[in-house]
Amino acid sequence: MGPWLIVDDHPAICFAVKAILSPLGNDSILTATNGLDALARIKENTPQLVILDIMLNKMDGLQILQHIRQVDSDIKVVVYTSLPAESYAERALRAGASGFFNKDQDISQLAPLCQLVLQGYACFPQTTLQPLLNAPIHNENILARLSDRELTVLRYLSAGLSNKEIADRLILSNKTISTYKTRLMEKLKVNHTEELVDLFLHQDKHADDK
Repeated sequence: MGPWLIVDDHPAICFAVKAILSPLGNDSILTATNGLDALARIKENTPQLVILDIMLNKMDGLQILQHIRQVDSDIKVVVYTSLPAESYAERALRAGASGFFNKDQDISQLAPLCQLVLQGYACFPQTTLQPLLNAPIHNENILARLSDRELTVLRYLSAGLSNKEIADRLILSNKTISTYKTRLMEKLKVNHTEELVDLFLHQDKHADDK
């Protein structure tokens, strides 16, 4: 059995998840609190299972997922996040994750979900998988038009971060973030950052209410 890795920028969450997973019998459970540390541990240890948050410092979880697929496509990844499943579960699935678990759920259910993932099952909300199994349906959520990176930049903008702060978190240049902002305004047909934020908050609340 290879090591397992928990990636979350809150040490307390890492500790809690480790406590939940320990009874499953793996004595080698590692932790990382930012994207760069996570990548280093993945390259050094090739974990069997990764429990991965999305909103991280120094690369976000969706970026890390792409790197994991390049390192070893057999690594199982469970996205463990507070972000809404409607906006992120399908993205996680398409990026190569094997499961999606929201932090609003009972954490005691994370262990059995991880067991299923290790056995080769895909564990996602039914609302995520159904549109992929059936004919395509119209998605009312305009955030679905955005790329993973555009959505990440928009979420940070809505949290009040400056271009420089976003660039530092994603390890990108200020100019690149400005380009993403321009692209977001063009795609969402708005003229100011404030309108972008208002649009995002409205859509995000709509997702949470469903």
